[in-house]
Amino acid sequence: MDFVIIGVTVLFALIGLVKGGAKMFFGLFLLLVIMVGSAFISAAVCPKFLRTENDGAVEYTKAATVLMDPVSGWLPSGGDVGEMLDGVVTKDADGVLYVNDVNLKEAITEKVPYVGSFVASLVVKVASPGETLRTTVAYKATEYAYETVLWVLLVIIFAIIRNIIRKKIYVYLDKHPVSSKIDRLIGLVMNLAILLALLWGVGALIAHFDDGANWANTADNFMINGMIAEPLMTNNPFLKLMNITLPIA
Repeated sequence: MDFVIIGVTVLFALIGLVKGGAKMFFGLFLLLVIMVGSAFISAAVCPKFLRTENDGAVEYTKAATVLMDPVSGWLPSGGDVGEMLDGVVTKDADGVLYVNDVNLKEAITEKVPYVGSFVASLVVKVASPGETLRTTVAYKATEYAYETVLWVLLVIIFAIIRNIIRKKIYVYLDKHPVSSKIDRLIGLVMNLAILLALLWGVGALIAHFDDGANWANTADNFMINGMIAEPLMTNNPFLKLMNITLPIA
């Protein structure tokens, strides 16, 4: 992992010097900010009009059911997988989820071919006790569909605004050489900050799915393997906010 960090650091530093701060900020960086910000906005807005909760009972709106119903029909209805999807999820006193009296994670790993172990980690995160897996999967697919559409619209709108402002900034830098040189130094610092945020962000995402024995655990062990990598990735501030400590046993 040390070689990866050193390599991408040199690459990002050169890109920052060549492009400069303005091109970096109003280019890829601002586009990433727009994309991430739009994702947060869509993720916060969509559930508001897709489902309501009264006294612990969840009700899905018409906007949700119009997609949930066909998605439910597309999911397997026969065999072990169909039986599992129609089973109601329960939670024991220790917070472990079950479906049809079988550990949910183990059931998915065993009954879903090829990608069961990977899918299991995702489903366990979104499964709702008292609800069938079919309903949960159908709702999540619907939620993601709405979020994607809203995300695309927001990215397009914000990108247009960005392009208008960016054009005015570029014209100014072309006419002022000193400001342009300062801008390149700012680009170097900015690009290294972006790299650090990316490393920590990816590390936090992988650690979120790490249960100590799955694919995420293998990835985590690689990411902290090195004299530079170990202190850099284990002191990830995102992990501290998530109350996660690497390595996970």
